[in-house]
Amino acid sequence: MKRPSHPQKGSTRFQPSPPWTAEETRVLDQHVRMVLEGKLASPRQAVKFCLPLLDRIRMERSTGYVRTWEATYRALLQRIPKRFRHRYRRPPSWTPAEMRVVDRCSQAVADGKYESAAAAAEACFFELERVWRRAQKAGDTGSIRRSRTATYGRLRERVREMGIRADWSHSSPEERKVVMEWVERYWQTREVKPPFFIVDLADLLRAELKQRGYERSPGFCERALARRIRLSRRARELARAETPAARLT
Repeated sequence: MKRPSHPQKGSTRFQPSPPWTAEETRVLDQHVRMVLEGKLASPRQAVKFCLPLLDRIRMERSTGYVRTWEATYRALLQRIPKRFRHRYRRPPSWTPAEMRVVDRCSQAVADGKYESAAAAAEACFFELERVWRRAQKAGDTGSIRRSRTATYGRLRERVREMGIRADWSHSSPEERKVVMEWVERYWQTREVKPPFFIVDLADLLRAELKQRGYERSPGFCERALARRIRLSRRARELARAETPAARLT
């Protein structure tokens, strides 16, 4: 029997993000115009200015969705007119040789050969490095050296396509505990004026992790907070729905 390529309905893992609202798309369109007019250097720089505004919209709505750096970047690129997209080239498609490595590592995840999917992604990265070096020696100037982030993302997509459930946590138990402490602070500061945004909390989280001996990137801290806040919001909504007052309404 064919394995499902998506999680079961009602699962809190791998939930697709909801469509962008009219308010959010206005923010995206505004920053796309600034990129095209040269007021911002690139879509990557536009994301830096978009995220606080999107976070403010979410806070005002109180039911909005946390937009990550990657999702905002993809949405900006999609809204750039096709005739201008060549200015902001994406990395080329994955070659058959690269996909063979990704498929091999995905199957290894399914077979339990790695202690975690994160370890499989690291092994996949080093194998792709060897593929790139072989291509360079063969004179293939069009080959691209894949980053750890790109390798992680492609392997994760492939594992999802195969319907495999895997633990993608890169963090240690102590790091996850610190992240949850900052998630609690996030909920405690919802009424603060002006409110704290995820990008601000991510900087504070990164500083605390560094004090404890963990060197993490801003993107890692932001993604960790966004995911945990999303899950805790869902848990709070379920808890409210199960209260006697909610059942009577």
